[in-house]
Order: sequence, then C-alpha cells, then structure tokens
Amino acid sequence: MSKSTILERNMFAFSSVAPKLSIALGTATSTPNLSFIRSKRGAKVPLLFHEGAQLPLHSKVDPIREGERFYEYQPAGGFLLFLGFAGGYHITPYLRRDDISGILIIEESLSFLKSIASEFDLKELILDPRVQWLVEPDKAEVEQTLLESYLPAVSGDLRVLPLRSRTKTAKPFFDTVASVVAGTIESLSEDYSVQSYFGKRWFTNSVRNLDAAGHAITTIPPIRKAHITGAGPSLEKAIPLLKQRGRDDTLIATDTSLPALLQEDIHPDLVISIDCQHITYHHFLKGFPREIPLVLDLASPIFLSRLSDRPFFFTSGHPFSQYLNAHWRRFPVIDTSGGNVSHAAVSLANSLGAEEIHIYGADFSYPEGKSYARGTYLYPFFHSQSERILPAEHQFIEFIFRNETLTKEYVGKKIRYTTRPMVSYRNRLALLSGKIGSKLIHHAGEGLPIDIPSSVRHRRENNIVGTFFSAGKSNGSWNDFLREYRDRVATLPKADVSFTAHMAHLSLSQRELSFTLFPACAAIRKEEPQSRTTLPGARILNKAKAWTIEVIDSYLP
Repeated sequence: MSKSTILERNMFAFSSVAPKLSIALGTATSTPNLSFIRSKRGAKVPLLFHEGAQLPLHSKVDPIREGERFYEYQPAGGFLLFLGFAGGYHITPYLRRDDISGILIIEESLSFLKSIASEFDLKELILDPRVQWLVEPDKAEVEQTLLESYLPAVSGDLRVLPLRSRTKTAKPFFDTVASVVAGTIESLSEDYSVQSYFGKRWFTNSVRNLDAAGHAITTIPPIRKAHITGAGPSLEKAIPLLKQRGRDDTLIATDTSLPALLQEDIHPDLVISIDCQHITYHHFLKGFPREIPLVLDLASPIFLSRLSDRPFFFTSGHPFSQYLNAHWRRFPVIDTSGGNVSHAAVSLANSLGAEEIHIYGADFSYPEGKSYARGTYLYPFFHSQSERILPAEHQFIEFIFRNETLTKEYVGKKIRYTTRPMVSYRNRLALLSGKIGSKLIHHAGEGLPIDIPSSVRHRRENNIVGTFFSAGKSNGSWNDFLREYRDRVATLPKADVSFTAHMAHLSLSQRELSFTLFPACAAIRKEEPQSRTTLPGARILNKAKAWTIEVIDSYLP
C-alpha cells in the first residue's frame, strides 16, 4: 500500500471521529526529521533525528513484542493517558481490555503525526470509540479535554503512560502537559472523593426533601451589607462587633457557628447549612428560633427543614439537583464548590446583592492549636464523653493531630496549624472573591488570611439590583415528577459496552439522565474495592441505575 493511500485511509478514519484533526493533517507538511526502517522481525520502526542522532522510537528487533512488554509491565484499566505517539505498538495491546473507559493520546507535533500516518495504518486506533487525540494542544485544551472526558466515578483510575523514547525528544512540551494533567487530576480527585463519600446520601436526602421543597414559599429580600460567621476560634473576638452591627445589616450564620451565637444571645437573620450528614444535628441541639429562615441545600438531612417555619431550599452542583431545577421547580443556585459552608454563605450574600460582605471565624487553620470557637458543637460533645483518664482536652488535641496533612507554621512567636483541605478551602474562597460583585472583607484574626485580589471591581450601592431570592413555580407535584424521573431512568439502555461507547450512543436527554447517576457511581466504586480498578464504568453505571430505582420505589407512595 502506498504512503498516499495509507494517509488517505487514516485521514478518512479521522474525518468520522475527529474532523478538525483530519483537516489539519491534510494541510500540514510532514516532518523531514522522521525516517523508517524495518525491524529484524519485519515490523516498521520510526527513527527520529534528534540532537545529531537517529533515535529509534520503538525496538529495532521486535517492536510488537516490546509493545506487549510495555503493557505487561503496566496492565492498567480505567482511563489511560498516553504521552507521545509513534507506531502505536505500545497502545494497541490495551485495546483488548474491556475495562478501559477511555484513552487519550497527546502528541506534540502535527507534522510528526502526519509522517507517522503516512506509514502506519492507524485505523484500529482511530476508530476505537474509547480513543481521543490531542495534537499540539495548549494548556487550556489539555485541561478542558480532561475535565470533559475523565469522570472518575465511571472512568476508574487514571494512568499516565509516557513513551519515553518520544517524550525525551520534546521534553518542555511533555513536561508542561504532565504538569497540567497533575493539577487537573488533583482538582478532580478532590471532587471525586467527596462524591464517593456522599454521592448516595445526596440523592436520598434530595428525594426525601422533595415534599417540603414543593411547599416552601419563603422569599429572601435583597441585602446591602452582610456579616457572615464561621465557627473558627477568631469568632470569639468578633462577638462584640456582631452585637454592635447596624440595624440594616444582615447577619448570616453558618450552621457550625449557630450555637456559639445563641450562647451569646445573638440571633442571626439567616442560617445556612450545606452538609448532607446527620451529624449536622449537633449544631442545632441548643435549639433553633423557628422564625429565622433556614437556607438549606436540597441534599440536606430531612429533619433540618422541620426546625424552621421558614425553610428555604437552594440547589448546588449535584447533578440530580440540576436536573430537577430544569424539569420540576427552579430553585436559586448557590455555589458550594468551595467545599465548606462559609464559601456557600459568601455566595448566598452575593446573590442577595450585598455591597460588602464581612466574614468572621473563617480561620482555615487551628491558631494556637485551637479548633473551634467556644460554644460550638465540639465542646458539649467532647465534654459529654470526657472521663478522668480521657479528658476533653485530650479529645480536642486528638481531633487536630489525627489529620495526616497537618502542617505547623510560626506566625511571630505563635503557632498555627493548617491542613491541606483547609488551605484548599481558603484558596477556593479567594477565587470566588475575585468573581463576585460584592466586596469581601476577611476578619482573619490569628487565622490564615485570604489573598483577596486587589484589582476586582465591586458593585456600588446605587448599582445593586434589588431582586428577591425565591424559588419558581413547580411544574406539577413532587411525586409525579419523581415517578416520571424513575420511569425515564428505568428506560435508559443497558450499558453493555465500554462507557465511552455507551455514552456516545445516547441521546442528549438520556445523557442528562445518566449524569444524575454519577455521584452514586462514585459511591459504588468506593463501597466495592475490587471495582476501583477491575469493574468497567458501564457496569458501575448499571449498578447505580438499579440502586436509584430501588431508592425511589421504597419512597414513593
């Protein structure tokens, strides 16, 4: 087969799965730095002229066997990211596995790939529905492709597999790609970890809250100046300031800070809670003034909505919440991506139109080894469990030092402990402060200060839009909506091929439904240790579908 015929076959294959890449290959010129020889076993081997020498990119003896050994050394399933391409010998053995959810091949040079595509028949790789290609991508393209393609809940573990003979010839490029991949995966891993712990609970809580959410009619008017309280130790010093706040100011308490405020006879104007765990109840053991609006994530425990005469539900980034927002009743959206309730409270205050937001008790650290402000839930909890040989002080110390990512730093002569999650919370709130219209003022005390961007343009009081924060009209009853959702999930096609291929054949509405199952998929992967590396994403999706139907059937009247 001639070179032009091989190239045409490959370009035709690319045109059906990656048309832009096919067009780019057609206009690109082949690199003069590539030549080709036959190995001792007869297979073709590319030679790349680099730094004055001809470097073989595969074995000159038996590249096919070398590719098999590459696979045998790293027999990974899940999502595979190959850095560098050549003859594809190191990739094709992986195509035999049915537990591979996706393959992403990243190559530095379009001219290089055109030369390869003129010599090697790549049709099997190109047309495999699990395979994607990125050629000459910038940082943003690498990050965006990973965010869109790699879904830990169903994709499984991600493995980066560099072809060393190729990556060393374009080291700056592949080092940059590896750095972008590492940063993106760190962010995805944090989100996946949360989903694996709470994915099922988010759904069950949301289902159980539908009745209350359907009847909730609380409306929150716009505000001008907000004070937000976290539960960190610096809250104690802020109490006098909070007692002297202006009459027109709005005090938004996080659920963790509520008992400390009530102990000081301070009644907030709003309380917000985002935790889906039942331990949240400890924050309300000192009572809850029923007239105070309680702002709740739809995935909050059901008992919380019964504490207030004015419950107010919002939706966040949970897929099922987004689905019901689009198909049943539109609730206000609050950003909970920061991972902690103070972040959500800032998002709430901004949505309410606040010009200024003052935040207290958000320490993102343990200053002087102190975990929480006095009066918060840990104090009565640890004191109730204290004994002569296990005093409450010991439990507070153990609470701090059990964290594996704990680091110590000196601020002057004082000690401050931080953890990786706390620093992440702080950094995410800093990012949020640069995006919102409100001016965020962080009263850090001895805690870890937020690096608030100085160039942010904030809204001015005369530009504040006086919109009310309320839910829209529901589209029918909650149980009709839930029953219809259940029936639509039940009719989703069974996933019996690779996850990537399965999703590619779904309609847009079917994909939307499938996305609502992903948090449960993450939880199932965590519950079944063997599934983390061996159970294909398609089978995980089937398990999540069956579990979802079972939950709904147990709840519907």
